[in-house]
Amino acid sequence: RKETLANMCDERARMLQDQFNVSLNHVHALAILVSTFHHGKYPSAMDQKTFGEYTERTAFERPLTSGVAYALKVTHSEREQFEKQQGWTIKKMEHGDQTLVQDFDPVKMAPAPMQDEYAPVIFCQRTVAHIVSIDMMSGKEDRDNILRARATGKGVLTSPFKLLKSNHLGVVLTFAVYERELPPDATLEQRDR
Repeated sequence: RKETLANMCDERARMLQDQFNVSLNHVHALAILVSTFHHGKYPSAMDQKTFGEYTERTAFERPLTSGVAYALKVTHSEREQFEKQQGWTIKKMEHGDQTLVQDFDPVKMAPAPMQDEYAPVIFCQRTVAHIVSIDMMSGKEDRDNILRARATGKGVLTSPFKLLKSNHLGVVLTFAVYERELPPDATLEQRDR
């Protein structure tokens, strides 16, 4: 009986590992898609509608994710122009506010405080549409993830925490998206730019 249970647990662990690897690979492919069609084309060949439709239609490729999003690096000197282009203000991530997503009004959110750089969400899957305009650099877990992903050039995971506007615990997987292809031995300074 113990052996049967142990075998079942091992099989489930292998299945979850496989699903995680598939999800990880697909999120990495999304990062390449954004790099190619948003950063690599002028004007951008990517918009929220296209990203939203694509991520909805390919959700089966990411069995362990509830949604995906892309946050753009915006420096403080670029903020005013960026907000004019987007037609919205970069918002601060509210940690204490646990209003559920169906009761959530982004207009009531406070603007992100002044800082050197921001990472507002500009593209997302419809399941997480409530995070558009939210500055991921204003959330501690997300900020740490962004900085680690940028420094390593690899995907990084947070520890489990309560997800914004949800009653669920979850983790956030972050990949850095670069405007141009970097050499395999890229320096931290090159990755940071």
